[in-house]
Amino acid sequence: MGSDPQGCRWIPDDSISAAWVGAVSLPAMDGFLQRLRRHWTERFGSGPRHLVVAVSGGLDSMVLLQALHRLRRKFPWDLTVAHAQHGLRGAEADADADWVHAQATLLGIPCVMEALPVRAAAKASRESIEMAARRLRHAFLARTARRLGASDGVRAHHAGDQAELLLLRLLRGAGSEGLAGMRECSPSPADRRVTLLRPLLAFDRADLEGFARAHGIR
Repeated sequence: MGSDPQGCRWIPDDSISAAWVGAVSLPAMDGFLQRLRRHWTERFGSGPRHLVVAVSGGLDSMVLLQALHRLRRKFPWDLTVAHAQHGLRGAEADADADWVHAQATLLGIPCVMEALPVRAAAKASRESIEMAARRLRHAFLARTARRLGASDGVRAHHAGDQAELLLLRLLRGAGSEGLAGMRECSPSPADRRVTLLRPLLAFDRADLEGFARAHGIR
């Protein structure tokens, strides 16, 4: 068994079967959850974690939240939802915040929400709105994790996001390092003491949509 500096674990396939399956009846879980459970165990291990889950209210992050909630019965996890309000879409953004809070409450998961001064930050730093929002989101997630005594933030990026990012970087003429793409486990750019986990990078958007349809997630 090995590990990297961010605490991700790689477990040889032949060491998983008995410990991973145990007395659990896997047929009770749908195919997406079975795959995600196995992938999580292989990549991140099966130990206790406090996961701070970034949830925007969109389908990808809602699938992530619902999947982690269901898998919490199999893993010794604590979950907290983190929702950033960018203040860019008015009433629509308020509705997203209300939706995320309602879903977290329904699942019995604590929810931390924060309004981010994206326009002011972009003006002060002369960044684009997109870059300022990204920077503030990372800072919020890392700050929330640290305040809660957690070391892991979880993002909902999937294989389609990875492909889109690589194409964008290619078009911008990125070098070999820039074309490496997102990692499943990496330090937060806002605080290296916090690790970002992206367990859905191994899944296509179609996988997420199928799980959403099966469980009434929107």
